[in-house]
Formats: sequence, C-alpha cells, structure tokens
Amino acid sequence: MVRAICFDFDGTLVDSEHLHYAAWQAELQPFGCSLEKSRYMAQFSGVSTYATAKTLIQDYQLPIATEQLMAQKTARFLSLLETELPTPMPGAYELLRDMQQSDLAVALVTGSYRKEIEPVLDNLGWRDFFPLIITRDDVQNAKPHPEPYLAALERLNLSADECLALEDSATGIRSAHDAGLTVLAITTPHATLAHDVGYSALFYSLPEVGEHVRQLLLSPSRH
Repeated sequence: MVRAICFDFDGTLVDSEHLHYAAWQAELQPFGCSLEKSRYMAQFSGVSTYATAKTLIQDYQLPIATEQLMAQKTARFLSLLETELPTPMPGAYELLRDMQQSDLAVALVTGSYRKEIEPVLDNLGWRDFFPLIITRDDVQNAKPHPEPYLAALERLNLSADECLALEDSATGIRSAHDAGLTVLAITTPHATLAHDVGYSALFYSLPEVGEHVRQLLLSPSRH
C-alpha cells in the first residue's frame, strides 16, 4: 500500500542544474580548467558537492583541498541564486498540489544543502508542500548512498514498500532503490538513464507521473 512519495529536487522539480554547472565552471576557471557541460550533465548531475569536488580535483590535479573547493562552489552557487532563481519544471506545481491534496505523506529528499534550497522554496512558495525535508545537512552519506531515503523512511515511520521516490538521475535512483523504495524515474534534458539503474517505471513528463500515482491510489490492491 502506497502511503508516501519522496521527491528529489534539483533537475526533478526545478531546473537548477545550469546554475550548479555555472558555479563549478567559475571555480575551475582560476586554475585554467574548463568542464564541458555535456560531461557535467552526464557525470555529475545529482552527485553531491563533495563527491564532485573530489573527482574534479583528481581529474584536473587541482592544488586545492576538497573541502575548500566544495565551500567555494557552494558560496558561488548561493551568489548566483541572488540574481537567478531556478524555475519549476513543467507541471511541478500541479503535481505537488495534487500530492498535497491526496492522502499521501510528502517528503523532499535532496542532495543539496538546506541553505541552497530554502531560497528557492521560499521564492516559489513551496515550503508547505513538504512537511518533511531531508537535505545533505541531515545525513553523513549523500546519494547514491541509501542513507537520505532511509532517514526519510525513519522520519515518516513507514516501510520502504509503502513509499515511492521520484528521481531524475542515476545517482538518486540508486539511492532510493538501495533503500528499498519503488522508484519512478523522469527523463529530463539533463539526464540519460540506463535501463539497469533501478527504476520501476520511466516517465517523460511530470503530468505523466501524476497520472500514474493517481492510478496507484485508485488501485483496489492499495485498500
């Protein structure tokens, strides 16, 4: 029986990956390095700031500590948010509104830090959609580790088979799958998903996701 749905944030509900990419690119420039946008989207979409910083330092042999590069990128991203906030993915508001009006518990499970998502949630007026928010601040291990979703399950007081997860990246899908949730995947311009990453259903728009969830809620097996 489905009792809850957990949403990823960046790339799933809001179009923010270009801002994360711009922040990384700005931090690489002083080292004379450049990151192809196609590589960023394929390799780092949904990946934690720490893991991305660590990989970039290794790949480009950067003379900077992982924690320092991570801190600089986060500060750069927050600076970018002052002039350009991410826009909702098509159908995101309607999906969240419908889920709020259903009898499902709703959670946000993101790899971003709380200070990165709060300005966006406030600007969009979305805070009330998410009674539970799990961020990078709340866990020791970021996606693709299952801990973020395990933390959500504990807070929701539900078992994994009672929860859906909506994700757009292989990193997030693996996290939710390994925590035991049923994963709904949505393709976006930022992600190409392999068939074996762990999702149970693949969608091409958020309205399609909403219709699928509505059908699940109407299913006799749910009652």
